[in-house]
Amino acid sequence: MRLFGSVFQREVDESTLQYFRTHTQNLSAALGSDPLAGLDLSDPEAAVEALAVEYCRLFIGPGGHLPPVESVVLGEGRFWGKTTENVANFYRTESLALAQDSDNLPPDHLSVELDCIGMLEEDSKRETAMNFAREHPLRLVQVLGDHVQRNATLAFYPSWTIGLQDMLQELYGG
Repeated sequence: MRLFGSVFQREVDESTLQYFRTHTQNLSAALGSDPLAGLDLSDPEAAVEALAVEYCRLFIGPGGHLPPVESVVLGEGRFWGKTTENVANFYRTESLALAQDSDNLPPDHLSVELDCIGMLEEDSKRETAMNFAREHPLRLVQVLGDHVQRNATLAFYPSWTIGLQDMLQELYGG
């Protein structure tokens, strides 16, 4: 779950790209497609730059983007809305200590929500993880996935969003 979260948290760096290159067969099998297709892997710096441009265009802006944040994606249209407060309250209720690298992200950012599911699963709170996944990231990734499918120019983010949708549906969709 956390690997998926890392993909949506920030742009891919060279070490992450190298990890994906090393595990490309397993990733392609798990995701159902090759996320590195279309990238010039003979020039890692150019591949990282292409992925950074794609990430910014899809999720940051300046226009036509959709941040992977539940309150923005699912109708509030703004950061730090009621959904954000609800998710933050859930984390407090469950006594979840979020990863330090998520400090600058809203609690309803997709990567933070996926990290939360990972922590719940590690704590053997399967039912709680299932309920949280159904109420939050499963809904979020369906809408976000549509945006990515319509707007991506590379295979990378569509592969990851489809893979995440499939995995969440299989594990928690009911």
